[in-house]
Amino acid sequence: MRPRIRREEIRMDAWLSTAGADVALMDDFNAICAFGGRLSGSGQDTAAIAWALERMRATGGTVRKVQVPYDGWRAGRAALHLLCGEPRALACRALLRSASTPADGLVGEVLDLGQGRVEDFERAGDAVRGKIVLVRHEYPFSPTHLHRRRKYDQAVARGAIGFLIANPLPGRGVLSGSSGRPRGAAGIPAAYIDFEAGQALAAAAASGRCEVRLLLTGEELENSLADLAILDIPGGTDSRIVISAHMDGHDLGTSALDNATGVAVALAAARALAPRISARTHGLRVCFFTAEEWALAGSARYLDDMDPAERATLKLNINLDTVAGDSVLTALISEYPALAPFVSAAAVDAEMSVGTYLPFMSNSDHANFARHGIPALRLTAGFDRPDSNVNNILAAGDVPGVIDAADLRNALRATCAMAWRGLTLPQGELDALAAGSRWTTSA
Repeated sequence: MRPRIRREEIRMDAWLSTAGADVALMDDFNAICAFGGRLSGSGQDTAAIAWALERMRATGGTVRKVQVPYDGWRAGRAALHLLCGEPRALACRALLRSASTPADGLVGEVLDLGQGRVEDFERAGDAVRGKIVLVRHEYPFSPTHLHRRRKYDQAVARGAIGFLIANPLPGRGVLSGSSGRPRGAAGIPAAYIDFEAGQALAAAAASGRCEVRLLLTGEELENSLADLAILDIPGGTDSRIVISAHMDGHDLGTSALDNATGVAVALAAARALAPRISARTHGLRVCFFTAEEWALAGSARYLDDMDPAERATLKLNINLDTVAGDSVLTALISEYPALAPFVSAAAVDAEMSVGTYLPFMSNSDHANFARHGIPALRLTAGFDRPDSNVNNILAAGDVPGVIDAADLRNALRATCAMAWRGLTLPQGELDALAAGSRWTTSA
């Protein structure tokens, strides 16, 4: 018979107040960035996961590599030419898994839909059909944010022939991101453009008919596998608290914010927690995913393929993604209302402040845990703070220099506090974290 966990018997040791002092934290962070942007399929992601597996083995527990299939793809040529006014080349970069244009390019009229929100598409109505639509990227962490994939999906559904999304920040270049188009699904050529190109196209479209030639090519990569790294440390029950982070990124910068920060903090948290896991606590699992930037494909397949009995042992997911770049931390709690007091109590344990945001945001791997009825949160920095350094994600500016070590250490303290609270909750209270969620009441 397994022992009952009584949280009141497990003292909050002084280690929690100093958890951010891990001496290897910044070395790990810089080592991850040194692999490059770690785009899935580049080889950098595979090398970084191999490195992480070795770091995990030093922690103890059981370590294994898992491979899951995903829709691999490689970008080829990308070019955009303005054909009206003063014809010229404009900067562009294909969205991951963009449909290809004809070999000689796609010529079409640009329709400027501003932010590209649902109401913008509805207002344009049938005018979208047959056009290359222009929309704007938004700062991804805010209550009003609409993800690029939702804008792209609107363009596809309404008959657009092409999709351009502009960086809203001047002088920052193009961005990188996924269209989310599955293999074999309907899609249209789609590309990021820089602020200056967006301004040029908007001005041309406002003064009359504006045509462009867009050339994008891509190659489907059959039998692509995403490497995942899993560390499992058993406790006194079958239940697991899961700390997750994604290793893959984009190749414009070194994916320092998104997500070397999360991986480095997860490794340090595992080092701090491992010696404290015992028959008096639940178990810990640490998951490093790849193909996250490909519409969360790696974690989706990992969880979908898992035996339902094993999946039922996963009681809480603490997903770390872009946990530095600003001093303000927020937990996106995926419509699990019981996680709000849980996060607040953990923040008190760590003698710090962590905000919560209840509405579901499908912007990292926590979303796949949440959909399976597992209480899940994403810890992120800079929520609703668009002037923070977090605004460098998906850009060439996503490099180690935008990270303050103090912010990374604060994220480590918050992670340890949340994980420890989960590890030491009595089973009934741990199970109750799922209460009141639409994911569990509709299951």
